[in-house]
Amino acid sequence: MLRFFCGEYLREIHDLTNVRRPTKIVEESWLQLTEKFYTSPNGALKIDLHTHTAEDPEENIGHTGRELIDRAHQLGFDAISITNHNAVSSNGYLSDYARERGIVLIPGAELKISGKHVLAVNTREKILEARTFDDLRRLRVPECMIIAPHPYFPGSSSLMWKMHRHIDMFDAIEFSWFYHTHINFNVFAERVAASHGLPLVSTSDCHRLDRFGRIYSLVHAEKDTESIVEAVRAGRVEIVASPLKFTELSGHGVEHVISVTLGALRKLLSNGAG
Repeated sequence: MLRFFCGEYLREIHDLTNVRRPTKIVEESWLQLTEKFYTSPNGALKIDLHTHTAEDPEENIGHTGRELIDRAHQLGFDAISITNHNAVSSNGYLSDYARERGIVLIPGAELKISGKHVLAVNTREKILEARTFDDLRRLRVPECMIIAPHPYFPGSSSLMWKMHRHIDMFDAIEFSWFYHTHINFNVFAERVAASHGLPLVSTSDCHRLDRFGRIYSLVHAEKDTESIVEAVRAGRVEIVASPLKFTELSGHGVEHVISVTLGALRKLLSNGAG
């Protein structure tokens, strides 16, 4: 990992300050985002394509799908995707519950592919059989959108150099919520997106409701799943984000490690009980 950041990382991603951003990014303070919760400029849809709920089998999440939908409704979201780890948690009941609140619920999952995380949005349970990138190529259907989540975040589940090796798989690259003005691994995602003509899409990777809405995407599309997927692929998307304070950045990192550990223990105990 150290060799990657100090060697290959710098050789492959150079001259970052001169990179033209492939997607418009608007940075605002948390207070400014709070004031704009109910606005969608130029009729754009407010969406988040990477969230987690208590139904996640691998992490310890405190809110249910219904609670996430309620929060999304309060904050003026038009569409969200619940992307629990290796599970498609959206169902008819949740879809109807979201629709009643004016929200399009897009089925999704955060898959573990060759040990790395990959988002499958607008997908069905068949995709959960994928274990390798070859599996993913075989099992994905045309309407399924593949997104690279937090690809350069320093962690074992991030795609890192596998982004280049399998770049043909991806429809979009995530601009992660987890960044600071001076500590921002998203700059590498921006470089790759610009180099390969791929759009960026911002998501909350929501693990806690009180942080949902701090970052989102504005998509110029009709309010239905097919139109949203097509618009993101075509790059008709803008990012609205609020950089974290350093204390928040470090605190969230610790919380994530704890959540993953608790989730692993829960899964182990569940398997043992079975």
